[in-house]
Amino acid sequence: MIYSFDVMAAVVVMVTGFSTSWVGVELVRLAGWREPSGARQTGHPGRMLAELVLAAVIGPRLLLTNGFKNWRGGLVSLPLYMVLTLVAAGWSVCSGIIVLEMAFASGYFLT
Repeated sequence: MIYSFDVMAAVVVMVTGFSTSWVGVELVRLAGWREPSGARQTGHPGRMLAELVLAAVIGPRLLLTNGFKNWRGGLVSLPLYMVLTLVAAGWSVCSGIIVLEMAFASGYFLT
């Protein structure tokens, strides 16, 4: 039996993940981030770690927007875009769980 509260909790977690990725993209754009060029860029290991964390946070939004743009341009079929959407939803659930767990661990919800 599926409980409605479980479904609502899953939706809240997914929306939290999507909103985290949207906020992350806007923050790094305000900071001056641009998409990397085709040339291989080498850098400090700290910068590479920061870019990896950034990609993990903003991945769902990039999947949705780039997939939609490519679907509208005819480069991606509709079934493949649906798969990309499901992957983005699953990814946002994973990042939403991490964000909510960090919020609970910080004591924000204990007041």
